Amino acid sequence: MLRAYLTHRNIGIALGTIAFLTFTAMGYIVAGIPFGIAFALIGCKKFETTPQKNTTYTFIWFFIACFLSTQVSQSFADTHIGLVIIAHWRNFIAELLMLATFPLLLLAITLKPRLSFAVGIIPFLLLSLANYYIFKFRGNEFTPMDFLAIGIAKNVAGNYNFGWTFNPTCGLFSYLLILHMGFCLKPAQFNKRKLVRIVSAILCVAAAGISIARLPSVYVMSWEKMGSTHNGFLVNFFAQIVTTLKQVPEGYSYEITEKIAERYAAHPTDSAASTVPASTISADSTRADSTAERPSIIVIMDEAYADISTLNPEFGDTLFYKTLHKNTVKGLALSSVYGGGTANSEYEFLTGNSMAFFNHGISVYQMYIKAPAYSMATYLRGLGYETIATHPFHRQGWSRETIWPLLGFETTTFLEDYPQKKMLRGYVSDQEMFEYIIDKFKHKKKPLFLYGVTMQNHSGYIPDGKSQKLQVSLKQYPGYPDAELYTGLIRESDKALKYLLHYFEQVKEKVVIVFYGDHFPGLNKHFYIDLYGKNFATLKDRQKLYKVPFFVWTNYESKSVDVPLTSLNYLGNYVYKVAGIGLPAYNRFLNDMQQQIPAMNSWGFYSTEHHKFLNYNYASGKEKEMLQEYRFLQHNSIFDNKRNKVFF
Repeated sequence: MLRAYLTHRNIGIALGTIAFLTFTAMGYIVAGIPFGIAFALIGCKKFETTPQKNTTYTFIWFFIACFLSTQVSQSFADTHIGLVIIAHWRNFIAELLMLATFPLLLLAITLKPRLSFAVGIIPFLLLSLANYYIFKFRGNEFTPMDFLAIGIAKNVAGNYNFGWTFNPTCGLFSYLLILHMGFCLKPAQFNKRKLVRIVSAILCVAAAGISIARLPSVYVMSWEKMGSTHNGFLVNFFAQIVTTLKQVPEGYSYEITEKIAERYAAHPTDSAASTVPASTISADSTRADSTAERPSIIVIMDEAYADISTLNPEFGDTLFYKTLHKNTVKGLALSSVYGGGTANSEYEFLTGNSMAFFNHGISVYQMYIKAPAYSMATYLRGLGYETIATHPFHRQGWSRETIWPLLGFETTTFLEDYPQKKMLRGYVSDQEMFEYIIDKFKHKKKPLFLYGVTMQNHSGYIPDGKSQKLQVSLKQYPGYPDAELYTGLIRESDKALKYLLHYFEQVKEKVVIVFYGDHFPGLNKHFYIDLYGKNFATLKDRQKLYKVPFFVWTNYESKSVDVPLTSLNYLGNYVYKVAGIGLPAYNRFLNDMQQQIPAMNSWGFYSTEHHKFLNYNYASGKEKEMLQEYRFLQHNSIFDNKRNKVFF
């Protein structure tokens, strides 16, 4: 009885009605009308053909469906319905062939074109859907690194609003419309089944081969939706996987690192370290007196802590770090990540390496650190420091429970080690974490190096009943509840920071407090555009969203300096020098590097020769030479089985 009602006509009318009502309920009746009409018309059309013609039509539909699926995939990366033309035609062909690969494979196995397309296209559409939500929440595209962060995403998902919005709705009904068109055809009947299998298999291999061959020449983009627009989402995504494979820099050899090491093998001779900025002090004047009291060093990387007033001075509060004038080195530092990717900011600070020499969309922690590696922790541990790393969230996040010991931390603590009595939005507050840090300091038995990563300000920033009290009204920029909640969270961070520094002001023992943000928060991109007054189209403008505040404060007399701009890979030098600790060889190299290139990240560097930000492709002269040496040393520290012992 039921089967009698499941005609193409009835199914088309039902799907058309559902599409129309869905879009109407969402407030997009203009989109619902064409979808409703299309479903109904296709369902009412009778395809009475001979078996031979039907097979031909089915194959034509199969390949048209693969083509249209590129538009479905791209619809998740855009904000409008329409034929999406990827900027580079070769990339468009690669995207099309990539989408056709899995359906062709299934066709070779099942000899069922409609089923092969219906099932084979789903993995790619799910990737596209993931890309849509990642862009919605973070402001840039889905990358292979996000697979490595699935555990973190699962744990923080409660603070995001995954509402089913216009774009995924368009994608879903477009996919169903293509399927409906195919299933209105009669099943294909093959007389030469073996030939069809062979041809399908050959086409599958050819499609895969051609699309993969294209990937190494694709210029990967991950800013906003530029990757999807210029390359096609899938091509851009898989190109990142190809380019993350270990690649030896052109011209690299171990012997070259030995030549570089000759300049830094000798130990510094002066007795005390200066406290002026890292880029203005001679590396030869950075050996601490071995008999002097070594200060404890507490480093806090505060989750998503950013100074949004750098986009517009009229915005918001004066952050606490700006009020520090005595015994403080402070300023802005370039991060390599935006809206997420915290572990890469950790990596740059702890190792002095730069994300500039990795491709966008990777996690160094999870992809490349498989054995003990050089870091600030290993160096300070060798000087007799107790080394602790702590993070008040799950230990599996970014594989920290495995990576931190490899970076030289003797003790690592996580969420289960905290009282969890002072929570904000389900996360341990900065206040509770700082109280925990003070307790660790009280119970130390030797100079302490503690590295802490906060959790309070983690995205998403969708207010709910519990967090609404944190919201700060932004009268000049109404309609951005995420920005209002974020502003309230930063106020809470500043309160906790005041508490922390007030405590250590009373401590007689020497202490260095280092504080920096890991990245800008992934707020509504229109809020940033309204605040800044224009799009972030140029490299100079884009770098605005990668500048995070930092300070190095002491509870004893030290020189105060304002640093206009540096980058996270150089912060270690400020720490060593303020603490009066001699620079190891690698940091003496970084000291020279910073004098030539004062700030750099994954997007580009500030050129002292040209007095502006440049892409690395435009480096020249001494800057190019120093960048090449930096790349060689970094490659040696990570990939070469024979590490240069002078540096690592």
